[in-house]
Amino acid sequence: MSHIDDEALALHALGEPVLEPEQRDHLRTCPTCAATAQGLGRVVDAARTPAAAAHAELVAPSPSVWTRVRGELDLEASAARPTAPPAEQPDDGFTGNPPGASVVTPDFQARRRWLPALVAACTALVLGVVGGVLWERRDVDGTETTLASAALDPLPGWQGASGEAVVQESPDGHRQLVVSVDAPVPAGSYREVWLLRPDVSGLVSLGMLEGDEGRFDLPAGLDLADFPLVDISEEHFDGDPSHSGQSVVRGDLSA
Repeated sequence: MSHIDDEALALHALGEPVLEPEQRDHLRTCPTCAATAQGLGRVVDAARTPAAAAHAELVAPSPSVWTRVRGELDLEASAARPTAPPAEQPDDGFTGNPPGASVVTPDFQARRRWLPALVAACTALVLGVVGGVLWERRDVDGTETTLASAALDPLPGWQGASGEAVVQESPDGHRQLVVSVDAPVPAGSYREVWLLRPDVSGLVSLGMLEGDEGRFDLPAGLDLADFPLVDISEEHFDGDPSHSGQSVVRGDLSA
């Protein structure tokens, strides 16, 4: 399966049970997704227990990060940007401190100055992502109307493949085609989603399908009565934008 999206990983890091069983299996075996999940988990842990983050190895953020911090926290533009901890100096044996004295190093002081801002910023960014996901899910799950749907059946040479297509409309009249497909993708190829006329005399490309499912905007003037067939094709990186003639699954929205 394709990589787990960052929004789902952010919710997972916050303790939300959003991952499907196959996604949990993927997370255990995918180094990329595991690294992302671990990084988000560290942010959440630091936000919930700031004292534990005081001993973490910190990396100075770039100026663009601090710009985003000010925006997320609604800080004044004149707010000072945290500075990176100074590089450690080699011990030359002339520190001037009595034996056994407690030494507070510049490195530790610098960390204490900008750690709270960093933790707060990371928390705001994670919660912002999660909030956006929940808002989007509310819009999709609670207010969209299903206009049509179709089972996608396999074409010759693709026995065992299957899929589904659903047309959804939001309250403002915006329509989207939501498709899913279960079929292997041969090496060196990709999937493309099309709408066809019943006699296959005309077609409209909606775009590349990344992974097993996708959501595609439908043009405002497109009449689904003229293009009721949903077709998912196997395409190759040959520079030719036309249909390859190799359809994987197809279904009729008007049926």
